[in-house]
Amino acid sequence: MTAAAERLGMTQPPVSQSIAELERHYGVRLFERLGRRIKVSSEGELLRSYAAETLRLVDEAERGLFDLQDSGSLRVGASMTVGTALLPRILEALKTDMPRLRLYLAVDNTAAIIAKLQAAELDIGFVEGMGEWPEVLAEALYEDELALICSPRHELASAPRLRPEDLAGRGFVVREEGSGTREAVAEALSAAGIGWAEAGVANSAEAIIELVSRGLGLAFISRLLVREAVAAGRLVALRVEGLAVRRKFRIVRRRNKRLTETMTAFVEGCRACIANMPL
Repeated sequence: MTAAAERLGMTQPPVSQSIAELERHYGVRLFERLGRRIKVSSEGELLRSYAAETLRLVDEAERGLFDLQDSGSLRVGASMTVGTALLPRILEALKTDMPRLRLYLAVDNTAAIIAKLQAAELDIGFVEGMGEWPEVLAEALYEDELALICSPRHELASAPRLRPEDLAGRGFVVREEGSGTREAVAEALSAAGIGWAEAGVANSAEAIIELVSRGLGLAFISRLLVREAVAAGRLVALRVEGLAVRRKFRIVRRRNKRLTETMTAFVEGCRACIANMPL
């Protein structure tokens, strides 16, 4: 109770009094008293779930009303690959059509973006994960291909074409748990029957490119992110017979989230940009 009061900028007695009044009003115990400790009861958990949904609706109402008067603002999240390889180009193209749009951006891995979306901290997200989320609507935006890269000094760099078994037991630099890229790579290698080892874990494309260029392992990474490094000779893109790793970038939003005019215009603009963009 004391910690809650501090977060609310109050003293402890009014908080305890408010809880007591709620318990009297509903005729239930919101907390179980265990000596000097307290634990939220099942009735308290139910009330908390309703309160969280109420606060989300209040936030949505506030943002919807502000949206009508300020030409639109959006909280947009993107997984690492989309946020690095695609979203900046989309936003640059949209500047002309939506010059007064205000964006608040969050870039993190797929799991984190979905969590922020479910917690109503974002309006729209862009992810490359393959999961299914009951509270989230997902629509395909773009099909991305992952390139297998290595250092020019790697023993496989000069091979004109590889077979899946050539990758068996090799060390791969991979993304962290919760990453859509990691998920897609692990599934593709497993489906091909390729056993592999973790040579390193990095939570950004830039770090993976740097580690691989210095000979610390192989990696699968979006072709959109490595074209310049391959063209400059820092990396080599390998081809493996019968092994193509592809995944879809998707636009995601909460199922109960009302689409505002700004959100609709933004999504339509993103699709138009992808259709006309040389990728």
